[in-house]
Amino acid sequence: MKLLKLLALTTTTTLLAACGSDSDDDYAYVRVLHASPDAPAVDVLVDGKAVLTNVQFQQGSGYLRVDEGARTLALRVSGTTGDPVLSGKFNLGKDNYYSVIAQNDVEELELAVLNDTERRNNGSNDVTVVHASPDAPTVDIYVTAADAESLGDVTVPGVSFGANATLEEIATGDYRVRITPTAATQPVSIAAAGPEVVYDSGTLTVNADVTAVAVNSTKGLSPVSLLIWNESNTPVIPVLDNSAEVRIVHAVDSVPVDVFAGGAELLSDFTFLGTTGHVKVAAGELDVAIAPANSGLEGALENLSGTLELERGESYTVIAAGDLPNVTEAQLIVLTDKRESSLTDSGEVRLVHASSAVAADPVDIYVYAQGDTQPAQPNFSDVVLGQDTDYVTLPNGTYTVVIAADGTRTSALSTDTSAIPVAGGSLQTAIAVGNGSGLSAILLNDCRSCAAR
Repeated sequence: MKLLKLLALTTTTTLLAACGSDSDDDYAYVRVLHASPDAPAVDVLVDGKAVLTNVQFQQGSGYLRVDEGARTLALRVSGTTGDPVLSGKFNLGKDNYYSVIAQNDVEELELAVLNDTERRNNGSNDVTVVHASPDAPTVDIYVTAADAESLGDVTVPGVSFGANATLEEIATGDYRVRITPTAATQPVSIAAAGPEVVYDSGTLTVNADVTAVAVNSTKGLSPVSLLIWNESNTPVIPVLDNSAEVRIVHAVDSVPVDVFAGGAELLSDFTFLGTTGHVKVAAGELDVAIAPANSGLEGALENLSGTLELERGESYTVIAAGDLPNVTEAQLIVLTDKRESSLTDSGEVRLVHASSAVAADPVDIYVYAQGDTQPAQPNFSDVVLGQDTDYVTLPNGTYTVVIAADGTRTSALSTDTSAIPVAGGSLQTAIAVGNGSGLSAILLNDCRSCAAR
């Protein structure tokens, strides 16, 4: 694997060699990527004519055929007819191919141009990595075999925002791209002290030329995502960091348990009402099993074991719900969590029924502003064990939540839920739990960037 070049992107016109198109046609070929994290959707104009509309952040096109020669490429806020927010003049050569990236924050928006010619014509697979994440620092990039645990030697050191690196002569096969903040170039291992891996692509198959553009991530733990632009005439493919998050709630009243994940003990003597924070795990399949404390993995209960299918960038809450006298009838409740909200004048609350009490099968749920009169009809009626309300949007304020036995209006909870604060951007999950020890509620903060509310 040979490093061909590392160079800064500029808005200067880049001339490319011919790439096998009909020599009688006077066209060039341009593809465009929206990589500005705070810019709105845009329309892409060539000489004042829209060739792409409503292009959102992280979206990009395949190659578009345009007339060769001096062309003006411009971006205009989608749905408007006013002046473009950015434009540039480019001399497009006949049969040439261009990749144009709209990057940086909106106040410093710029058009960056990649020269695709050499790698398209050299008869080998080439991978170009572009740093287009304005919030990310200078990084080191490691490209390894897909199954390599060690980072090994840094493949591309010191890549700063606005730069790109092309690796040529890449054999067809499966690879793994990992990104770390810039560190010493000595070989390091994931198992040893070394730079933190802030992005892990998991398995990427290379069987043609590829452009991988690192942009601000909108989901998941990693600050960046890769947008994969292959050489076929297709849009970009977003590849989130190969991780997910799992949070565990113990709602089996009231037996201590051991929790196993991937065959290894994750928690021991985990007691009723216990909760964990969100724990980072690899995306994909994760075997989980819950056993009475000190009984080992072989003592895991079938009804509290299973394989989770964890999607990249997603966060999950796993609730073990039931009670000791009927522990073989306990069940796992798996929820997908929201972790970020763009709301400023409202918060979101999710209510979950995880109580095995007969009196709580089913329940009616009332949600109303503190101080108001309880409504005559429940907001959610006949909610049974294992069900949830999904996230409910509530204006900023303080709320009373009543979880009552079906057909009644009095709270069955011993926990005080008469003054739950809801602030802009907050995300909360309230879980009704218990049986023999009485019904109570667990209130969890789901928001990644919020302080506990």
